[in-house]
Amino acid sequence: MSSPASNPSSDTGLASNLGAGLCALFPLIGGIVFYFIEKKDQLVRHWAVQGIFFGGTSIVVAIVLSIVTGVLSVIHIGFLGFLLQLAWQICWLILWILGLINGFQGKRWEYPIISEQCKKLFPKLVP
Repeated sequence: MSSPASNPSSDTGLASNLGAGLCALFPLIGGIVFYFIEKKDQLVRHWAVQGIFFGGTSIVVAIVLSIVTGVLSVIHIGFLGFLLQLAWQICWLILWILGLINGFQGKRWEYPIISEQCKKLFPKLVP
């Protein structure tokens, strides 16, 4: 007898909302792992792609902000770079929490702006 959290129509055997939540909890790594492991459960595949998009975008934005902060420090307005990084971190945290809530509730949700742009750049990645 299977536990209530298992999903027999899944490659991982996890409940859809648990797999989706794990993709949201560990955005890039969880997304990549579940993208290659889970082939049947469309909700988990959706969240795997969302995790890849969100995690990849987070890394790119962090690198760009580090460069911008460095440049602003050289021209003696490093405080502006600090404020930009703080704003991004707050925004990231809010989006991450929204992703966790929607993923663990088993809802199909997309990160605003990020998902739309990434779908244009990587159309073959979307299930």
